[in-house]
Amino acid sequence: MYFILFLVVHLVSKQFKHAGKARLFQLVSCFILLFGFFGFRDITVLNDTPHYYGYYYQLARVKSYSESSIFVYKLLLNLEYGYQVMQHILIKYVSKEPFTIIILSSLIITWGNIRFLSHNTRNIALAFFMLLISGILFDQYCLIRQSIALMFFYSAYPYLQQKKHKPYVSLIIIAAFFHMSVLVLLILPLIQRIPVTKRNIALVLGAAVIFSFIVYETFRLIGLSEWKYFVMNMKRDTFPVAAVLDGTMMLSIIMCCFFIYKKTGMEHYDKTTLWTAVFGLCICIITPSFLSFFRLNIFIWPFIYITFFKLTTGDAIELGMQRPQMPLRRLILISVLALLMLRISIILAFRNEWYHLIPYSFYDFSDHFHNFNIYWEK
Repeated sequence: MYFILFLVVHLVSKQFKHAGKARLFQLVSCFILLFGFFGFRDITVLNDTPHYYGYYYQLARVKSYSESSIFVYKLLLNLEYGYQVMQHILIKYVSKEPFTIIILSSLIITWGNIRFLSHNTRNIALAFFMLLISGILFDQYCLIRQSIALMFFYSAYPYLQQKKHKPYVSLIIIAAFFHMSVLVLLILPLIQRIPVTKRNIALVLGAAVIFSFIVYETFRLIGLSEWKYFVMNMKRDTFPVAAVLDGTMMLSIIMCCFFIYKKTGMEHYDKTTLWTAVFGLCICIITPSFLSFFRLNIFIWPFIYITFFKLTTGDAIELGMQRPQMPLRRLILISVLALLMLRISIILAFRNEWYHLIPYSFYDFSDHFHNFNIYWEK
């Protein structure tokens, strides 16, 4: 029912005769739907929510922490400096109510995504529908620190496309103060310099295959054998079906984009987006060997989906399509949306622990006790 509301917003916006009013209606409606749903969720909804709630809850009750400088870095917290400062400011000057971090992070993520989509498509509500059923937004609202870093990447990406590497690198470094994983995106300016040929793409993907076989030896060599994610992956003894399916999905979406490119006779394409997609495929290749790598694609998926969305809707006319082929493009879009709906339905029906620990509910502000240690192993 929640997903369908975005389709309703999309259809209602089509009734506006003025494009500006249709855009404003979508922006306001999507903001209310996203922030209302995710910003006031219970702490048992989305896996990492209780972790952030718990950190805030415990620190807010330490008097010395509230009285100390907001710029003090606490190594034992195992959180990046930027996030520590932000959390400290909230506790010291805003509110000791631990749900503050959930509301604020949801506001940041909602606004960042609305800004990102509004710059890339006229069909904002339909694009959000696609991102929701793909699971991307569930991951974003769950992985709070990494998603804040993603918002900086959204702002940095246009600089990368324009080959303005100094502001791009600066924004990525700032983003790393919220989640260190974003530093992997510093490789994109290097890959961007490689000429686009079938041979070069095959070499890059081949390098990812080789690395997937030596990933553990590489981490041991650089002294990361005690890293918690290294230990976690060493203990895995089941086949990573979800990782393989995720990689298959990404490959399928990219192949659809190439098919549309050929079928419509497009005159040019964005080289940066192509290499970004190839980089995402490299992550998918490595992920079955080292499952924690899947989190890196939280940075890549939005750009792959928005590229596909622009190609299958009327947003890509300016790219120089010789033969619009609108019926075919709409058929591809509907087919992929149906596949994503089937995928998310299966996940929520049979593997619901990935996204929902209990059925969705709003946070109860009248309850003075909330148990944030809700994992079975705790």
